[in-house]
Amino acid sequence: MRHLGWLNRRASATLCLMAICAASVYGQEPDWPAPADPPSTLFGRPTPVENLIGYALAHNPEIRAARYRAQSLGARVPQVKSLPDPTLMTTAFLEEIQTAAGPQQAALSLSQKLPWFGKRAVRSRVAYHDSMAAYSRAMSTELKVVEQVKRIYFDLYFFQSAIEENRQLERPLEDVITVAKTRWEATARKTGLQSVFQAQIELAKLKTDLVKLEESKRQSQARLAGVMHLPPQTRIEAIDTIDRSRVANEVETLLGLAESCQPEYEAYRHEITRDRSGVALARKAYWPDVAMSVNWYEMGQGGLSPVSNGRDAFSVGVGVNVPIYRQRLDAAVREAENKLYATVRRYDTVRDVFQTEIQTLAAQFREHHRTLEILEQEILPRAEETLKLTMEAYRAGRAEFQQLMDVYRTLLRFRIDLHQRVALSEQALASLERAVGCAVASQDGSPAGRSAEPIPPPVPGH
Repeated sequence: MRHLGWLNRRASATLCLMAICAASVYGQEPDWPAPADPPSTLFGRPTPVENLIGYALAHNPEIRAARYRAQSLGARVPQVKSLPDPTLMTTAFLEEIQTAAGPQQAALSLSQKLPWFGKRAVRSRVAYHDSMAAYSRAMSTELKVVEQVKRIYFDLYFFQSAIEENRQLERPLEDVITVAKTRWEATARKTGLQSVFQAQIELAKLKTDLVKLEESKRQSQARLAGVMHLPPQTRIEAIDTIDRSRVANEVETLLGLAESCQPEYEAYRHEITRDRSGVALARKAYWPDVAMSVNWYEMGQGGLSPVSNGRDAFSVGVGVNVPIYRQRLDAAVREAENKLYATVRRYDTVRDVFQTEIQTLAAQFREHHRTLEILEQEILPRAEETLKLTMEAYRAGRAEFQQLMDVYRTLLRFRIDLHQRVALSEQALASLERAVGCAVASQDGSPAGRSAEPIPPPVPGH
């Protein structure tokens, strides 16, 4: 199944990231993924795109930053779930207070604030879903980086293929120059020199095109190295033959896959749940928090009571805050509700954008795929045979030079167009997989989907 190699690695990275998020939630030290192969062994030869994807997933700084952000937000959960620190206070009396048990010389109190029932659980759910949204965004970042790697890689493949096609047609063009010179030298009136010049100009133009293609190739190599966090002078080579893909699923199926695979959808679902919990938390602010304290008083000698003279005193206190400023509390609820409504509308907007993008990219892929079939099965075989016959006819003096040049240019254009269509179809597929959120292509026509379903860690407080 096409591209499932990198998707399996992505699923493993996904499970690892889930473990990292859970580890940060529960106070454990996470293990980051092991780094991929070093550049010296990975880039010394033409490299399949799957190997580059694995390296990028392990080294791309944007991905690592997104993972660290998810981990940092996960570390908030035990913080908001915890009770606030107790308060220990000591009091020294500048003027002793005389009591029946004796003068009060010092006091020591320990107090603890206890949020109203359910407040800590709701706060932890808010922090949990915020961290899970960040985790989903990290997955989305992975998809974007994979798309970038693939699109640049297939640009690189196209430039390499175009360079090879131009070089392969250099020799036939040199043969045309030789034949044109021979025919010019064989004529009594020395006619046909313009054909020699035209062929030489065509050869020089081909060399100019090679220079442009070589520089474009280097630019693609530098861009690809940048995405993979490598030195810009790293020379990455694409493989010569690309296994072409087929999208077996209909657009409606792709839209359904996106509902379960697209991490942006999952991120917004977590944010909606987070904001609903935020509304519940704002409504709980109408209920008071409880503060409990234990107090100890040190008594000196010389009390009025002969029974309790010098005996230390103890007391227990209970207090609550009084939420009487309803205008502030009502405004907090309205703020939380409007934040929830805004998140729901952003989710609707994102779904509309992705659905439109999936429709468009699927149509682009079908266009390039059908055009490739026509090029391979009908146009290119006839163009190659036409060049062969026209070359033989030109050698025999039955065809004009301009006719030969037209056939030569047409064949070169069709050959380069074939490789460009391959690159464009694979780039459309890369963008389509990013929009859907999982693999959608296969080589045998079988449907493709998510290769592994990650299991999220349990919600704290449940």
